[in-house]
Amino acid sequence: MRLYTLAGFAGIMGLLSGCSGYDGNFKAKQLAWAGQPGNRTLAVLLSGHDNLHPQLSCRVADVDVMLMPDAPYFRDYLRIDMAQAGFREKIGNSKALALVRHAARNDACQLVFANLPAGSWLLATRPHFYVNDEAAAQQGKPSQHDVAPAMFMWNRITVDADNDVTAVHVEKDLSRIVRKKHQYVRKHTHKKSKKRIREFHGEGSPDTQQDSWIMTPAEKQALGIPGMTLTPTAVAPSGQ
Repeated sequence: MRLYTLAGFAGIMGLLSGCSGYDGNFKAKQLAWAGQPGNRTLAVLLSGHDNLHPQLSCRVADVDVMLMPDAPYFRDYLRIDMAQAGFREKIGNSKALALVRHAARNDACQLVFANLPAGSWLLATRPHFYVNDEAAAQQGKPSQHDVAPAMFMWNRITVDADNDVTAVHVEKDLSRIVRKKHQYVRKHTHKKSKKRIREFHGEGSPDTQQDSWIMTPAEKQALGIPGMTLTPTAVAPSGQ
């Protein structure tokens, strides 16, 4: 199984070398459900921490937040990006690209995807978490320090057919991927990190935790979804 996985990954890499974008094992019939009109909403709260900071601010670029149907094609696409092979591939299949949803986040790191069909989706974000250094600011030095490189972290999320709104909180532990140049945090390299990333099985990135997000009426109103029926959505923790 291990040899088969490595051989498959090598084959995908070879295929990409001559392409303008990733165009692998896309199967239109398998993903037809994702292109159908839907009336479900997915609300996501993002948060992050590392070994020294229990809570980090975030600035996630709008173009780097993507929601994709859970299928081998999109899992392979993210696996290639997460392998850090020295490039950032685009999705080269126009039919697959049409199924990718984007959403802008607000200052509280909250996202909303509307008009979704129910089903299993992959939420991919490229977190740019940082800390504020007030002492450095007083000395005229840069006051913000990035604590994570720009790489995808992902979670599998089921948009519930029985609820108008599925609300999920995704917590990211950035301790193992912090930037070496950050003066307060030592770079952590986990011996099994690369292997786990390349295998790309399970419900999410190894260092993410997923749970339900019980939204307040004020949060629902701020996100433009007031009046919808919202019940707690049971979500299995990921990345364990």
